[in-house]
Amino acid sequence: MKKLGAWLLILAMAVGMIPLAAADPTVIEPNMELQLDPAVTEAFPKLNPEADGIDPLTGLPMGEEPYTPIALILDDSPEVFPHWGVAEADWIVQVPLRPSGDTRMMAIYGNEYPEQAGGARSARMTMLPIAAMFDSAFVYAGYPPNIEWDIMVGGWIEEWEFNKPIRHFDLLGKKYRERVDFLPEPQNLSAHIKEIHEYFIKKSSMKFKKRFFLFADEPETRGDDAAKIRMDFYGSEETLEPSDSSAGTFTYEEGKGYFRDSSTGLYRDRNTEEPIAFANVIVMRSKLNWIWEYPWYEDHLRYNGQADFFMNGKHITGAWYRRGRLGRLVLLDEDGQEIHLQRGKTFLVIGDQYTVVSYE
Repeated sequence: MKKLGAWLLILAMAVGMIPLAAADPTVIEPNMELQLDPAVTEAFPKLNPEADGIDPLTGLPMGEEPYTPIALILDDSPEVFPHWGVAEADWIVQVPLRPSGDTRMMAIYGNEYPEQAGGARSARMTMLPIAAMFDSAFVYAGYPPNIEWDIMVGGWIEEWEFNKPIRHFDLLGKKYRERVDFLPEPQNLSAHIKEIHEYFIKKSSMKFKKRFFLFADEPETRGDDAAKIRMDFYGSEETLEPSDSSAGTFTYEEGKGYFRDSSTGLYRDRNTEEPIAFANVIVMRSKLNWIWEYPWYEDHLRYNGQADFFMNGKHITGAWYRRGRLGRLVLLDEDGQEIHLQRGKTFLVIGDQYTVVSYE
């Protein structure tokens, strides 16, 4: 562990965290060739120990509802904001969508299940590995034609065992959805998350494993100061300007967490109008490829890559690791140890070499 930790520390000093100028933000230089020692990664348990009465995704007290993790695909275009039914989500994930740098979002539910959530949109290959990470159900509104294996959402739904038993739901069908009247089509599709949750409760044979992250009982004090984070998505080397609709900043408020701001204002829930605070903001790097306008990860988010963690106004560079296509997500600090997240909601960004992240 110490050998890996020292290596990660040297890597961080060599390739990143170099200020442009004394008063300028620090720009993180991603290392897309990061490799972790298999002897070290194989030592991580397949599952962390369970903690009774604790939400495995937030580290906070859990309600009485049975645990049925559900991943919902959300539109990330300005005209659909604010989303609804997202205040109940444990994690929000921002995922690549187009070479222009446009993205989609995913809401991961593991404790509270809203009656409705949206606006729901179609799936891409970049989203299935996220659901597999959490061993969750997958809720989406259609997907592109099955024209190439690497981007074939329908084929990978079967490959990743979302059919054994059925735990994927296409909202373009007749169940678990409705069209709301405050937005035009196609942005107005609303998913009945609680109804899907209740479906799993009735299926006594359907059990979900709790993939616990580790959580700290004290505020994170390691790392350099990061009270403000900026993220710009270019999509590819041909993209000269970042996507305005995907870009966002996170501002830290002590005792509350990070609040995301974008061209549509503070990220909040349409139902409550309250901005959502995130205890953790994480950037995971993975190589991205494109077939026409459709994205896919080179390794389908397997193996490992660089990860940057923002917690309690601090920044730490570490790594992420997954053991195969169906493995849990393991998050590592700069010493190569599984990191302890802050208790609360997490905003996760999946970025490639063209995603620019800076902080100050």
